[in-house]
Amino acid sequence: MALVTWDQSYSVSVKKLDEQHQKLFSLLNTLHEAMRQGKGQALVDDTLHELATYTVTHFRAEEELLRKTNFPGFAAHQAEHQKFIEKVNQFIGELKAGRNASPIAILGFIKTWLAEHILRTDRSYAAYLNAQGVQ
Repeated sequence: MALVTWDQSYSVSVKKLDEQHQKLFSLLNTLHEAMRQGKGQALVDDTLHELATYTVTHFRAEEELLRKTNFPGFAAHQAEHQKFIEKVNQFIGELKAGRNASPIAILGFIKTWLAEHILRTDRSYAAYLNAQGVQ
C-alpha cells in the first residue's frame, strides 16, 4: 500500500520536474514499505539515504531552471529547500547516533513536507516556467 500516490494535482507542468517528483514519491513509498514490512534497519537507512540524496539532486535541477528563467521567488524557494535538507540531515544524524529520531517520524516529516511543498511552493512556478517556454 502506497503512502502517497502521484496524481495530476501534483503536476507542475514541467515534464522533467514532474518525473523527478514522481521518483521522490516512489522512493518515499519504498521507504514506507520497507518499514511496514519490518525490513532490517540497514535497508531502511539505505533507502532513507537514497531518498535524501535524490532530493538534493532534484532540488539542484529545479533551482537551475528557476535561476535560468529569473524566477522572482527563487531566493525564498531555495531557502525552503535548504531548510528541508538541513532537517533531513539532522534526522539522519540522530538516527545514526541512536538518538531520538524515529524512522516513522522522519517518514511522516518527509511525506508532509514534500506534498505541501509541491502543492504550495512548486506549483507557484508552473505558469511562470511555462510562460518562459519550459515544458
